[in-house]
Amino acid sequence: MTSDQSERNQSAPQTDAPVLPGQPLRVLVYLPEGMADWEVGYLMSELRQHDLTELAAEVTTATADGGAVTSMGGLRVTPDAALGDVDVEGFDALVLCGGTTWFDDSSNTAAIEAAARRKSAGQLVAAICGAVDALGGAGLLDNVEHTGNELGQLEKWPGYGGSRLFVREPHAVRGRTPVGGTLVTAGSWAPTDFAAAVMAELGALSPERAALWLRFWQEREASALYTLFGMEAPAS
Repeated sequence: MTSDQSERNQSAPQTDAPVLPGQPLRVLVYLPEGMADWEVGYLMSELRQHDLTELAAEVTTATADGGAVTSMGGLRVTPDAALGDVDVEGFDALVLCGGTTWFDDSSNTAAIEAAARRKSAGQLVAAICGAVDALGGAGLLDNVEHTGNELGQLEKWPGYGGSRLFVREPHAVRGRTPVGGTLVTAGSWAPTDFAAAVMAELGALSPERAALWLRFWQEREASALYTLFGMEAPAS
């Protein structure tokens, strides 16, 4: 987390209605070929809409070479930039979307290297599903609490040595790195947890608002949504 981000987080008002300061957070989302559509959709949607969050955010998407990728659902997605053309360390968060090619596509190597640099610098990195496995295979999970699709799947990667720090629970994990940064991880089954954890870590969503948001999406409790927006729920 940068000093600028820390100052923004400390100054963010905790109110029922979002108040968005002028200086936005900058979030970089890396999309691999075969990206898993649902895994970053909740996060990107909420950050872009600005009607829920307490800090404004700008979302930039990148692929390995700047070309379009096809998602698991068949969507053809055109990114904003090539990963090599952006200042990865200049963003408040690097988000790695899961997908089918983390296991066998060398084009994702640059994204793993970018995550390693950010982790070493104490900057926020967030990964879900196959991206978690790739980080594990690169040894980036050996000294930080994390979760993922399954421990056995992670242990198939020769470079993984973080079994003792694997958290067996169906939620996203916000692991603190040795240099004071955060690595958010989640399995493919937890896109809402993942979104809430990243937004909370950025300071874009207070713990109270994050809990209400999750109650709506996970427990289908409509009253939580009305509370989020300071509205009175209609009589049943």
